[in-house]
Amino acid sequence: MPGLSNAGTGARILHWFAAGLIFAMLGMGLVMVHSTMAPGLKFATYQLHKSTGFFVLAVTLVRILWRVAGLGPLPPMDVSRWEYRLSRAVQAGLYGIVLAMIASGWLMASTAALRVPILLPGGFTVPFLADPDASLEAQTKLAHGVLSKLLIAAIVLHVIGAARHYRRLRQLRKHPTLPSRSAE
Repeated sequence: MPGLSNAGTGARILHWFAAGLIFAMLGMGLVMVHSTMAPGLKFATYQLHKSTGFFVLAVTLVRILWRVAGLGPLPPMDVSRWEYRLSRAVQAGLYGIVLAMIASGWLMASTAALRVPILLPGGFTVPFLADPDASLEAQTKLAHGVLSKLLIAAIVLHVIGAARHYRRLRQLRKHPTLPSRSAE
């Protein structure tokens, strides 16, 4: 996250908590779809995946509100205008893809022929969004899969940008008398 070093502790905690949850979700999703699991374990993994999705939703909404309230990191002084715009676009894309994945997963679970409740701690049951519909379930399943690939691509872009920014910060610390690049 560009400028994460100047973000407060709350922003850092939210960032890494969200990242951990999202990596766990992607890992579970890949294992569920691409491996052979015992039926009971597969069912439990699907249930954990669905429930965790709602924690990702909560953390993502908090992060968005945090940003809207102006509590996110300040833009780094050492990036050009196009780099800053690109980082903002990638970040908005990450939020958008995460929200779209949650919506597609929720709709997929809602429209499945086998209506297994999504249970959250405290006994809360997530309501279904629609009636069973095989066609809509297939469409949301496809969308969920495509979105997962887009999310992985956006994460890679985010990590590249963060690594580039971190490397630039390290170079400036080694040579604090060198002027930083001016905005283009």
